[in-house]
Amino acid sequence: MLRILSAHYTRSALASLLAAVCLYPHLLLAAPAIETVTPLNFGLFAIRHNATVSALRLSPAGGLTSSGEMIAISGAARGEYRLSGFPPGVILRFEIDDAQLSEGGFGLPEFFRVTAWEHPETLVSNLTGEAELKLGARLQSSGSGTPYGDAPYTGGAQLRVSYWSESEGGFLTFIEQLDVSAQVQSTLTLTEEQALSFGTVAAFPTAGGTARLTLSPNGSLSSVSTGGARLLALTGAQAGKFQLSSAAPNTSININVQTGSIFMTHTTLGLASARFVVKDFTTFPASPAQTNALGALSISVGASLETETTSQGYADGEYRGSYTLTVSY
Repeated sequence: MLRILSAHYTRSALASLLAAVCLYPHLLLAAPAIETVTPLNFGLFAIRHNATVSALRLSPAGGLTSSGEMIAISGAARGEYRLSGFPPGVILRFEIDDAQLSEGGFGLPEFFRVTAWEHPETLVSNLTGEAELKLGARLQSSGSGTPYGDAPYTGGAQLRVSYWSESEGGFLTFIEQLDVSAQVQSTLTLTEEQALSFGTVAAFPTAGGTARLTLSPNGSLSSVSTGGARLLALTGAQAGKFQLSSAAPNTSININVQTGSIFMTHTTLGLASARFVVKDFTTFPASPAQTNALGALSISVGASLETETTSQGYADGEYRGSYTLTVSY
């Protein structure tokens, strides 16, 4: 009976061991592995120029700060990784090499450098041989003077995890390549929603004076005349309206509108008819202005319309001209 009982317990122990292997196969069979939960991404940002070194600092907590000529826009995410297959209850030590990010990941300059990695010096694997790792780093420009194109930038960094292996009787190192990314968008998107128009007017020039019609950015009109010239607003005047979008939130924007004068000429008769002079362009808001929390800004444009000092009359019809409006960080 004793022998039979002994054999019975041996089978039970073996069954328990097999059950443990079925329920927790990673305890005996799994090799070290790193699963990327969230790849480290410096997000979307603008860079005014590359004459000096500028940087973004992304912390393991997810906080992002910028310095120099870099302007953070959106989408930055710390790196989050799940480590598994390590011996339970061992100290894990980390080393990460600096990395280079290139446009499209093609390895061509101009590069961004990823350095000054932030991570815990050590972690301890849990009873199942797992641990959670969070990473931050610094992204810096070259400062070479060569501009960066608007594009995604990608690259990789080597992560080394050192740990004690009881079965090997020494320290082992597990190596994994981590993907790192960023995207430059320095060009701003400006959309004309309403053309600047002085509407329908009645114009009477003279060689000895001018008439002026001023359209403010809020759409109001005023007029002044000298030397017998007249310029009467009839209907349809409207300020120009533009929408800036996809910019950095709560950020100062420079607004530069046409300086000097432009001519509006008859669309079919050209110089066979007198021209209008458009000058004194103004915007609301004035420069600099600040985007809202969504990175948007509405801009209105006004100007003054003047008759030429000429005895040549204005033919009925449409008169057109063009002006410039630019926005920048």
